Amino acid sequence: MTTRSLHTTFLSSVLLLLLLLHVSATSASLYDDFVQCLNTHPNSSASQIVIPQNNPSFTSTLRAYIRNARFNTTSTPKPVLILTPTTESHVQASVLCAKKLNVQLKIRSGGHDYEGRSYVSTEPTFVVLDLFNFRSIDVNAEAGYAWAQAGATLGELYYRIAEKSKTLGFPAGICPTVGVGGHVSGGGYGNLLRKYGLAVDNVLDALIVDVNGKLLDRKTMGEDLFWAIRGGGGGSFGVILSYKLKLVPVPETVTVFRVMSYTESNATDVVLRWQEVAPSTVDDLWMRMLVQPVSSPTKKGTKTVRISVLAQYLGNAKQLVSILGKQFPELGLKKEDCLEMSWIESVVWWNDGSTPNTTKPEVLLDRNLDQASFGKRKSDYVQTPISREGLESLWNKMIEGKTGLVFNPYGGKMAQIPASDAPFPHRAGNLFKIQYSVNWDDGGEEAINMYLNQSRVLYSFMTPFVSKNPRSAFLNYRDLDIGINDFGKDSYEQGKVYGLMYFNDNFDRLVKVKTAVDPENYFRNEQSIPPLPMLDSSIQNLRFSNNSTPKPEAIITPFDESHVQAAVICSKKNGLQIRIRSGGHDYEGLSYVSRAPFIIIDLFNLRSIDVDIKNDSAWVKSGATLGEVYYSIAQKSKVYGFPAGTCPTVGVGGHISGGGVGTIFRKYGLASDNVIDARIVDVNGRILDRKSMGEGLFWAIRGGGGSSFGVILAWKLRLVPVPPTVTVCDISKTKEQGATKLLLKWQHIADKLPEELFLHSVIGSGDNTITVEFGSLFLGPVETLLQLMQDNFPELSLKRSHCTEMSWIQSVLNFAGYSIHESLEILLKRRQFSVFFKAKSDFVTEPISEAGFEGLWQRLLEANTSFLILTPYGGKMSEISDSETAFPHRQGNIYEIQYMVTWGDGKDTEKYVGFMRRLYAYMAPYVSKSPRAAYLNYRDLDLGRNSNGNTSYAQASIWGSKYFKNNFRRLVHVKTLVDPGNFFRNEQSIPVFSSGIK
Repeated sequence: MTTRSLHTTFLSSVLLLLLLLHVSATSASLYDDFVQCLNTHPNSSASQIVIPQNNPSFTSTLRAYIRNARFNTTSTPKPVLILTPTTESHVQASVLCAKKLNVQLKIRSGGHDYEGRSYVSTEPTFVVLDLFNFRSIDVNAEAGYAWAQAGATLGELYYRIAEKSKTLGFPAGICPTVGVGGHVSGGGYGNLLRKYGLAVDNVLDALIVDVNGKLLDRKTMGEDLFWAIRGGGGGSFGVILSYKLKLVPVPETVTVFRVMSYTESNATDVVLRWQEVAPSTVDDLWMRMLVQPVSSPTKKGTKTVRISVLAQYLGNAKQLVSILGKQFPELGLKKEDCLEMSWIESVVWWNDGSTPNTTKPEVLLDRNLDQASFGKRKSDYVQTPISREGLESLWNKMIEGKTGLVFNPYGGKMAQIPASDAPFPHRAGNLFKIQYSVNWDDGGEEAINMYLNQSRVLYSFMTPFVSKNPRSAFLNYRDLDIGINDFGKDSYEQGKVYGLMYFNDNFDRLVKVKTAVDPENYFRNEQSIPPLPMLDSSIQNLRFSNNSTPKPEAIITPFDESHVQAAVICSKKNGLQIRIRSGGHDYEGLSYVSRAPFIIIDLFNLRSIDVDIKNDSAWVKSGATLGEVYYSIAQKSKVYGFPAGTCPTVGVGGHISGGGVGTIFRKYGLASDNVIDARIVDVNGRILDRKSMGEGLFWAIRGGGGSSFGVILAWKLRLVPVPPTVTVCDISKTKEQGATKLLLKWQHIADKLPEELFLHSVIGSGDNTITVEFGSLFLGPVETLLQLMQDNFPELSLKRSHCTEMSWIQSVLNFAGYSIHESLEILLKRRQFSVFFKAKSDFVTEPISEAGFEGLWQRLLEANTSFLILTPYGGKMSEISDSETAFPHRQGNIYEIQYMVTWGDGKDTEKYVGFMRRLYAYMAPYVSKSPRAAYLNYRDLDLGRNSNGNTSYAQASIWGSKYFKNNFRRLVHVKTLVDPGNFFRNEQSIPVFSSGIK
């Protein structure tokens, strides 16, 4: 059977079985469903904020903020509902209900998206979340900031600032009806950018509703998401409610002017000189140039190109004329060409050309509703001045049509801000940005096609004169011509086409942030940031993310246990192997890679957590991460925890089934030692709990690796008490500072310390030396710990300054690499940035000699990205029998070693893997023997692997005895009982006895 037919047959089987398992229910209209859902949320006022199509105000509400008439026709797709929230809770409820009902949400703040993506969709059913009621602005002139809600307009923002101060402004756009939300999230370009940068460069904080309906500020969203929504387009990541903006000083007097010339006169000379002066002049001066095809004022019946230089200077006219007289004599600027005014008056001037006292600033409050012409915009960046010949050819091209150009100069502050400081990347190296602009009034199809084609022809003509590799573009000048995304299997590659143009090298970071905060891609539009492909979204080791890595026939993302049952039954029926992924941290990629035709069951949707503090327990589904578990426990109690690992993105399913080592395991044992019950789908598609699976299988899946026996759906965990205050200490010593002697002493005491104290060592290299970091967690106050350390390890010289008292959940943050002052929501991130790595493990039963360490130091210095983590055993671990669970590494082990080396380029894989193997070989005399033991959760295929089919007991014992020691035979016995056909298998799965039970 071909791969294609396997794929088709499998999917057909799954769909049929799911139909049989699914109990269908008829539903009322989307309106009724939405209102019913909203009413389940507090303070949602559903009837007030939901406008269906049959509501008399639907059309006027929709049209009010349509700013491009191309998307205001009878054939334009319309939303099923318009949501008009007035409170933050309305927005939270709207997101949750739209997601629950599987309907796309479009977010509109001002409606100026040039391609109408904030209120139009290619998907058949969508709703618009219209933020026009979110328009409050709170200006704190004394502190120099303002909170502006996303539905406020730039005009309203400028007006409110001017109410409070005549010497403060904000560096954003010129059009006063543009909404704050979209403008700032896309970059925010204005006439103060050469002095103060973009709007996004002056954002201090933000409020956003994420895909889970949570209201997050900068602290709770984390710096990655905060970075992304400052130039990466907020609509890809959530609903931005407001921004905290840093106000900037402006003088009491600013100067503006407009000077025009035509190509019949000296316009070409003006443009040539402008290209040199505008990006390099004083930062206080911004000179925009309009290049427009017009009727010639001197030759009737012919067309020409008019050049208009519009400028703003943060100072008086005399100073300005003096500067340009020296730098730009071709412009011929005179004092009488200039107008002096206040900054707020200049805002009005830029809008309509009004002179001071002619039009009052109150005009900025006019939202100009339901007013739109037909239009098209494009953008480019110029990095090398266009020659005279190039300009003259451009004039000839422009007079063939109506499309005009706007040249916006860079330099100044823009050249000083790194391209990676925000997602907006167009900084140093760009002379000016070009906006292509054409407007028309005729809504006929012929006219629309004509003007669209004119803009495209001119854009094509400009190719030799603009940036390349990529040809850059500005997100706020949205242009669907440069690429769209249908979010199919090639969504990343489709997104990369336009993403590199908008974001250059920042695109991949945006993708990673998107994958972390919205992995299912709920917030999407035709040019939104795509998440990593489903396959790549949980790949933590980039060694298994390349074109040569085998790919699955399908990825199943179950929302219900019945979906897992169906996937198992249909895979077995169609002869497809299964890979089971909960977090993607398998060090050798065995949760998502196979050499035989296979599917992946990705459990990330099965991640609910039910904490029962009253009974000291929690049911946790396998797709949850450790971070989510710790967070959920902390929400219910400050004096309970769970003894599992330190990496918050590790999936619960695989971690616990492999054992689960953590910072309090000396007190309470492994994660698997604290499992009370479990739910598993077996090879026959049955859901079994502890009682129905039997004690043999329940024993095996606690440390023996669940994927050998079935699909673990959930664990019932025993929560453990932790004190209100714990103490974390950290002290580092280099080899020159006596690190070797300290480590020698550490080996003799670390496993014998009181079980409340976890004191591990992390060994790394750098700057041509070895550093040993001694990190500890003590379940008690600092004074008790200091006395304990003085009694047992005085050589370390641990002091109060090395230690911090905190809550247990803060210690989780600390060991995860976060600040203890970070919001706990950071633990909900499901993805950390991936790297290439290779890891191995060992167990030490006798202290390593000084000579052994000195030899180790020499080898570690070969790779500065390598490190060793030495985890002390003893305590509770020595009290639990080796056969209590499948995890056998108990009494007799002083500590465990995890070896790790990372690298950044796939071309170096062979080099670093070779380094790791040599390091491991060197350590052979110093670690456990017969067998040389290893930890299953630090998977290492170098230890041995199964053949493609059934593997003999003898062959599998090569690696099996290392992971499981004397428990391996019992694991094979259980496997043979529950999965005699060896359906659940991988390169290091438990085999079956070839001739039945033994």
